[in-house]
Amino acid sequence: MSPSATKDPRDTPVLTRLELPQGPVAPNHDPPRSRLRRYLTRDVARSARHLDHGVLAVAVGLGTPHIYRLELSLGLLDHLTLGVTAHWLPSQRVPNWTPKAALAFFRGRFLEVGATYHQVLYPPTADDGDPTTFEFQRRAHYALAHVSLSQAWFTGGVDLGWARGREALPLLTVDDVAANRFYAVRDRFAGGIHLRFGTRRVGAIAQVTFPYTAAELVLDLRFGLFELRSRGGWRQL
Repeated sequence: MSPSATKDPRDTPVLTRLELPQGPVAPNHDPPRSRLRRYLTRDVARSARHLDHGVLAVAVGLGTPHIYRLELSLGLLDHLTLGVTAHWLPSQRVPNWTPKAALAFFRGRFLEVGATYHQVLYPPTADDGDPTTFEFQRRAHYALAHVSLSQAWFTGGVDLGWARGREALPLLTVDDVAANRFYAVRDRFAGGIHLRFGTRRVGAIAQVTFPYTAAELVLDLRFGLFELRSRGGWRQL
């Protein structure tokens, strides 16, 4: 009998599925367009702050101090949201327009981290007939970072950051009155909370920000303009 016939089969190396190959990993030859499409169709949370790529959103907000406002925004590449807001204030015949923006640093199925910018407009202060008080138009700018958690129909989170707004001067000097300087611009620590209940297409958002207090309830409608994800229905998560 030859030596090869008596060779122990256990001497033959076998690569099992639990072992890792020792050779170099094969390069990914997928074209950039395919990788981008796969990224833009991944599963992400139903965000209260960010729009999916190619989604156009129309929102109507009711609350204080602006009474009501209309918002139009567009999502790009899942990470950038740009929009404008029309604020209808009491005693004003035409709306005031302000920009808004949101940048997502991370978006996953349950967690998202990002930053937003928006403005809050206040109704003009009324003339109370007191010559020692003065009227001016208030406006606040908010730049906030946020962390949000999502589960099914619910998304909630906290906002922390910076706010700049006009505040009435507690004491006016003769120079202030002569220069019509009745307020000061202050930088403040800012924060807030937000909660969204709804689907990919329709939702209700409740949100509060401070120290320049604004609170509102927003009806949020989202339409597929050139999105890559399956559009689904209005009841679909």
